[in-house]
Amino acid sequence: MKELKEGAIVNGAAVVQSEANLYAAEVTLPDLKRSIRETENALSVLIGSAAGAINRSTLDQQTAYSNLQTGVSAQLLQNRPDVQAAEFAFRAAFENTNVAKTYFYPALTLTASGGLSSLQLKDFFSQSIFYNLVGGLTQPIFAKGQNKARLKTAQAQQQMAFYSFQQTLLTSGQEVSNALYAYQTATEKETTRAKQIAALTKAVDFTEELLRYSSATNYTDVLTSEQSLLAAQLSGVSDKLQKLQAVVNLYRALGGGWK
Repeated sequence: MKELKEGAIVNGAAVVQSEANLYAAEVTLPDLKRSIRETENALSVLIGSAAGAINRSTLDQQTAYSNLQTGVSAQLLQNRPDVQAAEFAFRAAFENTNVAKTYFYPALTLTASGGLSSLQLKDFFSQSIFYNLVGGLTQPIFAKGQNKARLKTAQAQQQMAFYSFQQTLLTSGQEVSNALYAYQTATEKETTRAKQIAALTKAVDFTEELLRYSSATNYTDVLTSEQSLLAAQLSGVSDKLQKLQAVVNLYRALGGGWK
């Protein structure tokens, strides 16, 4: 821009605007570096090492899975810890219901000391299995109300556990669906975003050429086209990040993978 000013193609205002545009980009670098360092320190803590820089490739070199458009099996939801916990809670509640039902039956205990061969006639009704049988049969009758209450409570808890299990499955399925759809939309935007960036790159080149060799434009047009290109490039980075994050979210939503 200074050379163009010396050639009497632009004025001093264009030079000042270009300098301000440069400084506006440079002033964002310290915050970006700080954000990078904080992220690296957080990752170092997660892997159990001292805070420091982490060697990595560029974002363009990161490749996401390309075979997720068709979906994943719903059976993979069983890998999630919350789904497993809800399933086991439902199983426990189901078995507790069965236990509550057993209280309606008499408890009979047969022992060697209670056999008929070891009984005297006078002890026949006091120590024999017939005496235990009579007592066992009458016990559920007297505790009928308590048994019914116990059974109803167990059945209610079983139903609650079933609804909790069902809700956990629905929630986990929603998270998987959201991750898959986020991946799909990010993939769909890639082609259109690439065309947009290519068109804006040509627009910047054209306006710069016009500014150098003719008076058909001014630096404001160049600045506008450059800002539009920068915004599109940043959006392209966000699209790539959305795609990578969708894969991570899908991995987490499936409880640690899709195999």
